[in-house]
Amino acid sequence: MRQMLKDQEVGLDPHFRYRGKNQTRLEAFTDAAFALGITLIVLSSSVPNTFDELWMSLKEVLPFGLCVVLVMVIWYQHYVFFLRYGLQDIRTITYNTFLIFLILIYVYPLKFLFVVLFGLYAGLLTGNREMITYTFTEVIDMGDTRYLMMIYGIGATLIFGTFCLMYLHALKKKVDLELDEYEIFETVTTLKVNFLLAFIPLISSLIAITGLFGNWNFLAAGLTYMLYPPVMILYGKSREKKRRILIIKLGLVK
Repeated sequence: MRQMLKDQEVGLDPHFRYRGKNQTRLEAFTDAAFALGITLIVLSSSVPNTFDELWMSLKEVLPFGLCVVLVMVIWYQHYVFFLRYGLQDIRTITYNTFLIFLILIYVYPLKFLFVVLFGLYAGLLTGNREMITYTFTEVIDMGDTRYLMMIYGIGATLIFGTFCLMYLHALKKKVDLELDEYEIFETVTTLKVNFLLAFIPLISSLIAITGLFGNWNFLAAGLTYMLYPPVMILYGKSREKKRRILIIKLGLVK
């Protein structure tokens, strides 16, 4: 799929010179790890033997779908990085290996969190208090929710933090990669985007660890992620304005 996207020039910026259009063994190995991660999400559900078990398993369809979407978002980040720079040096391989490790251990808490959130919001939207009670008694104890948010937050911070290190490494190799002014701008932009993506879950995990909000800690840690839309929109608009000025300055307007 990665090579197909490259051949069809999916996600390509016409002003960026892409150095990784040829598929590498490192990318193929990483794709296999991502596929294994999705497989682990599937295998985490037991095979239903009765209709009641089948009905219960259908409730995991939405959490499963959300997990796959998030994993594919991370995969797309990986795809864009290697398409842009085509790096295969030791440092890049080290960061990539750590990223694979994180993905494979991250999928279980990720799916578990989505199952808990599905039980909570489905119960709230339908007025089914039994579903909420079941979620916070049989699935997870309310006192343990802070640790769940902590695990999720630390995992997300490490994943996007690793992307920060990868882009920082590419920036340090700007001479070797012959990055021009526009490509440096885009590299810095994506580095900062990943920093923001890592910083917000870090705040959430710190709230969960410290327990500042007592019984409301799970809710407070979760609501922290509502910072994503305004923060990313504001940052995106500011960089887009600078991008347009830079494109005009460099004469890249077609």
